[in-house]
Amino acid sequence: MILTLDSPNTTRIFGRTPLEVNVAVSQFIFGRGSSAITLADLDNPLDALASLALTHHPFHGPVILVTPTGIDPILLDEIRRLASRGANDITQAILVGPLGQHIEEQLVSLGLRVTRIAGMNAYHTAAEIGRFLGYPNNIMLVSGEAPHSGLVAGTMAAHSGVPIVFTLKDRLPQETVAVIKATHKPVNVFIIGGRDVISDETEKAVRELADGTVSRISGQDPFELAVRFAKYKSADGRFGFGKVGRHGHAYTFVNPGRWQDSIFGSMLAHSGKHAPILFAARDEVPPVTRDYLLEVNPAKSAPEPPYMHAFIIADFQTISPRVQLDIENLISIDEKSPNQVVHIVEPHDNLLGIARQYGVQIADIARVNRLPEEGGLEPGTKLIIPYTVTDMPHATYEQDLH
Repeated sequence: MILTLDSPNTTRIFGRTPLEVNVAVSQFIFGRGSSAITLADLDNPLDALASLALTHHPFHGPVILVTPTGIDPILLDEIRRLASRGANDITQAILVGPLGQHIEEQLVSLGLRVTRIAGMNAYHTAAEIGRFLGYPNNIMLVSGEAPHSGLVAGTMAAHSGVPIVFTLKDRLPQETVAVIKATHKPVNVFIIGGRDVISDETEKAVRELADGTVSRISGQDPFELAVRFAKYKSADGRFGFGKVGRHGHAYTFVNPGRWQDSIFGSMLAHSGKHAPILFAARDEVPPVTRDYLLEVNPAKSAPEPPYMHAFIIADFQTISPRVQLDIENLISIDEKSPNQVVHIVEPHDNLLGIARQYGVQIADIARVNRLPEEGGLEPGTKLIIPYTVTDMPHATYEQDLH
């Protein structure tokens, strides 16, 4: 039985509620405080996603998600800690979107200098963030109707300060058009998501407006999109993570059913590991993600530090301990991970007998080794036997998980 938060190559950051996860990530990245704090609505994925660009230089501070009416005491304590860098430092608080006056009063009472960035709607607010950042020449375009389809964009916003703006499926809002036209130098637009959320007609409209390059990064599902986004690098080398070689890459794993975890996890792309997000289901590392991790694992080359690492932003009901061990095995540079038992198939062996021998489920052996649960086994085949992992108590923070 295994009952642990971390393994040699994985670090789990979690809490019982979104507020606790937010604080845990903030403390993990900004342990020494910060010069700025960005606040956005806990229930507004557009404002939250757009605010991640403010994590980057020159602000170097976390995004804190709050309810519109006030700041929870847990978050107030964290904001107080972040702002206590020194007597001569006044931390700036940036309020994104229509947050209530009471929130501003709470921040002022802590001695923070407050700046508001808000528009008539979320599309306008995202455009205002672009203006606040001086209209950089790289912009990411995400669906405003299905923002969950573009959650991976948050990592590049936090990593490089690239603003995120939003669009309707078949029409560019005027607020977004204004951002593309306002840049005084050639602007490159990166469309994040497939044609089911951002149509060819909208892409055509973007191409007519932008005087730089227009690229689309998409996938058949969130798992494939995350892999493609992690691998992508623009032709000029100024946009994208480009994680394709067998090097010491780091990644942040979240469950796509918990969009707030994606916001929190994106902030790790700002830290020294510069980790893009990959998605995992509660009980499975998807095949596209599994294949990608094996593709970039440096074990078969000549690995040198830093080795691969995974940060997991999830409680045990969102990404199970079993999946954490699976990730550990996939990124370990050892030929055989310490979390692995290998069974050599003998003549007359079958999955039922092997499962009984090791005290595991047939489905688990089949899943890890990509085998049908029924059918013969070739003698001499090496089967990975997954450990049985103790289930953890149910968390109070529950949403639909995929």
